[in-house]
Amino acid sequence: MTSLTVLDLSNNNILSMISKQFFKGLINLRHLKLNKSPVMTSKSREIANNTFEYLINLSVLDLSFNNLESINEQTFTGLENLQYLNLNKNKLSYNTRQVPAGCFKPLKSLIRLSIQNNNVYSYPRICIFPDLTIAHLVNLEKIELDVDVGRRVFKNVQCLGPGYASLQNLHSLKFDTCGRLSLFNDSFKHTPHLTHIDIQKCAVTYVKSGALSRLSKLKVLKLDLSGYSDYKLDQFMMVNMVSSLAMTQIEVLDMKDVWETAQTENTFPWEEVNAMLLNTSIRELRFTNNFNVVFPTRKSVPSPQSLQILNLSMNALNEILLNLTHVKFLYLQGNALGKYLGNNSYMIKGETKLEYVCLANNSILNLNSDLFKDQPYLQIIDLSYNSLKEVNCDLSHLVKLHILNLTFNLINHLDYKSFTKLDRILKKSDNILQIDLSYNPVHCNCYTLSFLQWMQRRREHFINFSHLRCQYLNGSISPSNSFEDVVLYIERECMDYSYLIVIAAIAVLIFIAILLTAVIYRHRWKLRYIFYTAKLKYMKKKSDEELTEYVYDAFISYADKDREFVIKDCIENLEQGVLKLCIHQRDFMPGEDITDNIINAIQNSRKTICIITRSFLDSYYCMFEFNMARMESVHSRNGKNTLFLVFYEKLLPEELPLILYELIQNQSYIEYPNDEQGNVIFWQKIKDTFHT
Repeated sequence: MTSLTVLDLSNNNILSMISKQFFKGLINLRHLKLNKSPVMTSKSREIANNTFEYLINLSVLDLSFNNLESINEQTFTGLENLQYLNLNKNKLSYNTRQVPAGCFKPLKSLIRLSIQNNNVYSYPRICIFPDLTIAHLVNLEKIELDVDVGRRVFKNVQCLGPGYASLQNLHSLKFDTCGRLSLFNDSFKHTPHLTHIDIQKCAVTYVKSGALSRLSKLKVLKLDLSGYSDYKLDQFMMVNMVSSLAMTQIEVLDMKDVWETAQTENTFPWEEVNAMLLNTSIRELRFTNNFNVVFPTRKSVPSPQSLQILNLSMNALNEILLNLTHVKFLYLQGNALGKYLGNNSYMIKGETKLEYVCLANNSILNLNSDLFKDQPYLQIIDLSYNSLKEVNCDLSHLVKLHILNLTFNLINHLDYKSFTKLDRILKKSDNILQIDLSYNPVHCNCYTLSFLQWMQRRREHFINFSHLRCQYLNGSISPSNSFEDVVLYIERECMDYSYLIVIAAIAVLIFIAILLTAVIYRHRWKLRYIFYTAKLKYMKKKSDEELTEYVYDAFISYADKDREFVIKDCIENLEQGVLKLCIHQRDFMPGEDITDNIINAIQNSRKTICIITRSFLDSYYCMFEFNMARMESVHSRNGKNTLFLVFYEKLLPEELPLILYELIQNQSYIEYPNDEQGNVIFWQKIKDTFHT
């Protein structure tokens, strides 16, 4: 146990039973999870003093969801190396009685503190974490808190008191699921080193001009006001907030669901915001999930030179006109720009550095032909989830275009002008354009044939090409993975008469070839027999083709699994009766081809005895011997039956090849009885066949 580094005791309801002796000896423990193990005693909902005294190397402690109501100066004794403490979802009201000054004093190495959702039952509804309690965490870098100034929304309530001034390393602050929050000029007076501020699900009731000006190191500001429909930013507060960023090092500004929808003047002050950020280090600006917002369509000042990512998605915008001089990534999905973009552009004229634009889910029916003009660096265009029936905008100048996403539209084809312009791009050796037309009802008829043929020629440039589906004139849809077959069908239907003659001639040739193949297949064994017979006669230079003398009385054809029956039974019962047998393992000529040996054995034997078993039927060479012996009977012995079938195993008719089944219907055969008395008669019948 001394080597244990991670211990998970969550969901056990044992926190009230744990004492310091419980963890004695776990000096190497690094991560301890005690969440959802609530203190159940009614007298005091707190952890026993010195419980963690022996965990001197613990770095992560999770005490969330435990109904804790208080902690004291000895709760965290021994945790000098703790780096992350999670006290979320408890009942630790923000006051010095429940979280007294000095309770965090042992936590000399603490870097991150989470103590959110602890004031659900507090009254009056004001929660400000006591700064005297937090003052001892001099190494703290990240803190996650509740905050609520109650009804004193216009009074300068100090949420981050003087005690925070000792936190010289604090760079990240998060307010999550809080109540009312007002931002004044000195709200962050004691936390000048903050670089990241994340305010989520809060009701921001007031923002004074210069509220963030003291945060000269601020790089990331995230503001999400989801859940508070009555407390959003109006024009006044929006301008105040953004203007206060001019003195910071802001790089990312993320505002989600922040716009006041009930205000009379709902035009977003884009020009003012743009101008205020012009001399900052802003790299990414997100203004998303807002409603009843109007963007100006007049020419505005250029975007900040440092701005590379602009996200204005999910705002229900009807019109927009942006100056995108330096922006590289533009997100406009989830708006209502369809009608506007049919005749206008989302940007003013002038070359930009735009590389990615997303116009997905905008109810677009058609596009302005010059929509992507002056955007030579575009690499990705996303037009998915719209109602486009064609792509009539000019793309020929977009030589760097890499992906054109047209999925989930109503595109039935691209006209000749459109796809020939695209083709010019595709022909460039350095272009790797990929077009995605998935989930579009591509029309397959004579009118769109040139487009279909172009797609087929350039199939390597279409994403999921094999999964494209065709819509016919009657409205029916072709099955998946049949696109190429459908194109071939359309080509045949739409060709000129002269082409039909060529196709007919080719079809006749194909038919003859198939017919010839069928004839060859039907007589394959006869042809093989003639070939091997001619080959053998040529090699041995036989002069007497009507040879009546045979070297062997019988050639035994059998599978290797039946070797024991042939060696012990056949040889013993037949060769002792003055019959001479040809056994391939014994009598075949070494160094000769197997097929040559087989033909030679059949032709130099009066009869061929086939030992029919399942292994025989599964063996290629056994069936070869059977068919060659059958051909020998028909073509070289004047129709005399030289093939003798012995069924060594009982086989069902459906197990037999058709040719063998037909043979036993017309000729006699014999079954091996496998009993002493029957065996005598069996071997005698075989001997009798050689004297008839």
